[in-house]
Amino acid sequence: MPVPTPLPSPRRPHLAVGLAIAFALLLALWAGARLAIEWLWFAQFDFQQILLRRWMLQISAFAAVFGLGSALQLAQLQRCWRLREQGAEAPRPREPLLRLGNGALVAVLIGLVLLLAGGLSYLLVQARGLIANPFNGDVITGFSVLRDLPPLLVAGLAGGLLLPLLLWPLTTLRITLAAALAGSATAVARGWSLWLPALLATPFGEGDPLTGFDLSFTVLRLPALRLLLSVLLAQGLVGLAACLLLTIGKGRSLSDLRFDGLSKAQQRVLQPQVAALAVVMALSNALAPFDLMVQGSGVASGAGYVDLHVRLPLRLLFAVLLLLTACALLVPLPRGWLRRGALLPLAGTAVLVPISEWVLAPLAQRFWVQPRELAVETPYLERSIRATRRAFGLEHVRTIRLEPNQGLTKSDLASAPGTLDNIRLWDSQPLLAANRQLQQLRLYYTFPSAAVDRYPLQGKSARDGSQQVLISARELDSSALPPGSRTWLNRHLVFTNGHGFTVSPVNAFGADGLPLFFVKDLGSSGRVQGIPELGITDKEARAALPVGSPSLYFASGPSPYAIAPTKVKEFSYPEGELNVYTHYTGTRGISLASPLNRLGAAIYLREPRLLFTGSFTDRSLLLLRRQVNRRLTALAPFLRFESQPYLVTARVAGSEGYRPEQYQYWLLDGFTTSRSYPYSDPNPQGLRYFRNPVKAVVDAHDGRLWLYVNDARDPVLRTWIRAFPELFRPLSAMPRALLAHIRVPKSQFDIQSERLLRYHVTDVRTFYNGDDVWSVPTEIYGENSVPVSPYHLTLQLPGEQRSEFVLLLPFTPLKRSNLVGWLAARNDPPHYGELMLVRFPQQRLLLGPQQITALIDQDPTISFQFGLWNRLGSRLFRGNLLVLPVGEGLLYVEPIYLQSKSNDLPTLVRVVVTDGRRFVMERSLRRALERLVDAAPTAKEEAATAKPPLPDGTPLPLPLP
Repeated sequence: MPVPTPLPSPRRPHLAVGLAIAFALLLALWAGARLAIEWLWFAQFDFQQILLRRWMLQISAFAAVFGLGSALQLAQLQRCWRLREQGAEAPRPREPLLRLGNGALVAVLIGLVLLLAGGLSYLLVQARGLIANPFNGDVITGFSVLRDLPPLLVAGLAGGLLLPLLLWPLTTLRITLAAALAGSATAVARGWSLWLPALLATPFGEGDPLTGFDLSFTVLRLPALRLLLSVLLAQGLVGLAACLLLTIGKGRSLSDLRFDGLSKAQQRVLQPQVAALAVVMALSNALAPFDLMVQGSGVASGAGYVDLHVRLPLRLLFAVLLLLTACALLVPLPRGWLRRGALLPLAGTAVLVPISEWVLAPLAQRFWVQPRELAVETPYLERSIRATRRAFGLEHVRTIRLEPNQGLTKSDLASAPGTLDNIRLWDSQPLLAANRQLQQLRLYYTFPSAAVDRYPLQGKSARDGSQQVLISARELDSSALPPGSRTWLNRHLVFTNGHGFTVSPVNAFGADGLPLFFVKDLGSSGRVQGIPELGITDKEARAALPVGSPSLYFASGPSPYAIAPTKVKEFSYPEGELNVYTHYTGTRGISLASPLNRLGAAIYLREPRLLFTGSFTDRSLLLLRRQVNRRLTALAPFLRFESQPYLVTARVAGSEGYRPEQYQYWLLDGFTTSRSYPYSDPNPQGLRYFRNPVKAVVDAHDGRLWLYVNDARDPVLRTWIRAFPELFRPLSAMPRALLAHIRVPKSQFDIQSERLLRYHVTDVRTFYNGDDVWSVPTEIYGENSVPVSPYHLTLQLPGEQRSEFVLLLPFTPLKRSNLVGWLAARNDPPHYGELMLVRFPQQRLLLGPQQITALIDQDPTISFQFGLWNRLGSRLFRGNLLVLPVGEGLLYVEPIYLQSKSNDLPTLVRVVVTDGRRFVMERSLRRALERLVDAAPTAKEEAATAKPPLPDGTPLPLPLP
């Protein structure tokens, strides 16, 4: 009898296993490469311990949540499956719980599937958001992410689960639970940004007004607790839905379209699960005092009368009833007593919350609070005003009241030489336009921004030892290369760095109306020169503005990765018709000498050419994160580096860690914020707390960086210092040459001035009535009406003897145009960071920027000249209208630029000055000021030049007798 030939064994299982192993290896290789490159990036600064600490915290959190959750929920699912199998042929239970007919059964099953899909979707969306940004403010409110939960995602998951649940219920639910646990563990792990400050919270030294708990609980611990409770609740609902689906959706129930109810054994298995959910919900409601202080619904921010007298008691009662329900489910009691004692609290809690939120609270607000709102809400308004001013650093604003004279005299001008000599005539926008025409030199260079700063140039205008300038870095934009030159080699190995910068005085211009330069041009034609018109010699300019070899490998704008030095020379700058090349001389970067490092970099950057190019040497370094904001954010993501970096050129020889041959550094500011400061009114970005405690310095050549503590009193920063002490240095350790250039960041000043528009008022009645709300005035800038932007000035503040560098913004009443005051931020020591609010009398009319602009347009001589320029084919560009205190009065200055309609090169052609009574336009500021005060206007002249009322209906000010 012939022996049958054995059939070949099927290869599909082996193929599937092989593919799974290959996928796992590729995933491990990808993850390993990313981790290795991140490690090497931190290692270049000797900050590996910081990264290791972050990794260990996340790994521990993920392992704890996933491991504990798997042990509890998968075991619970297995118990439910075992009871389902045992009860498949068992008789109907006596005294069943949750008996369902056909319609109810279908509705419950659909609801459970939707609950399962919704909980899973929530956890995955939460995890995804925290992976993208661990400092996501949405997690503070727990389920706030539900408003962004895509309905299609929930419906798609629910639809995708239906068939597998019918065919393979246990396997499908296991996979679903595992996916939910992975989402929960990832959300908690990536929430290290919340857990670390919660564990290491530094006390504020002040209790909140409701519970007396230190403010650190609400600011630093509440967000972490909200994240934990929201994840626990979502995961608990997913687990309960899975167990109920497994229990209710057994074969006999589906075939008969009837569920006979839960047996005693099934009830005993499910009771601890329901009790755990009740405990989580109770804890969530127990946080109601802190939640309401952050997100109450009173007339002011925070908890109001209805919140504290209606919502809070009901939510705390809800928490107590939930705890009683949990105890009743867990304690073994006689069955009849248990059912009555457990179901009654459940029914009560199900009704109390809708009543409190939907019925009682609106009724109390409508019939009790609104008729006497001011009297009832006064204590809570006081809390909100005090908390908002403190949270945004407004409680120490120094307020002074001035009553300026109507008009200026020669004695006023003589009393403020430091202010007049440094009046800013060049704005950043026209100067950048001029730079791009005169100093860009090649298409691939760009001037992204121009920063106002001061340097020790002892000229005629530097009476207090400093000259105000505009400094702008000449950065490289590799995307502007010609299409044929935009190769991988050129973008990453050749065109790797910007070169040089320009420095211009803000208060001078040439005979042709173009800006003057202390520093300009490139290469051998580049020069550092004095400006005789300002009394500054070449020697003084070279001493104050060192240049050296100004290769800018790290920039303020977007910059792709670069590899240097290599066998390919890097472009440095153009020299006539030729190009000058150089090599990177820095020591910071990721070494590509090792084949493993190259492999990791190729995977990290998704660039296989790194493996095959022959251009690398043993000294080649990979320069990542070359945009300074991104570089600092990667190192310290708990700080917000949103200010515009500004370039400083200074000699810092002898300072620890600084290279004596390097002169160019980027300075920018790090902010701490919170969305959960109790009773603080959030700004338009949702922030309730804001500080600027960190000054950052980045070497523009090799990317070294330093973080200096500017405000050691900030409890949020002190918490992060406890976590990463090696990252920070005291401000006293900053080189003095750089310390002289720190300034109040404009982004911080914008936030504080926006809050001050309403919160300059501390009287509750005035605040409630809205009688004294301010606004930021508008002006004509260029050709458009725009809100006035804060501007830097060197001026003598009221009551001070010296001129100083300040950031200033005027204010007007809401929906009116007259001037009511201005806010100044001081930048020079020993008053750095101080805010001065100057208020003008409300019973007198002082012209605001919008009114001055209208009057300039109505002046016959000025308006005729404006019209003539426009008719001759030129385009008029109006600069910032500056409002300056000079002597006993106010001076308004507006520079006028002219551009050809076919050319973007602006020239400064006139300066308009006014004291609100006389309007003068001249070619120079000095001549305009001389004409302004040469003679006071007579009554006859005033009558002859009388102007109609202003466009907003405000009458013109009457002359003083």
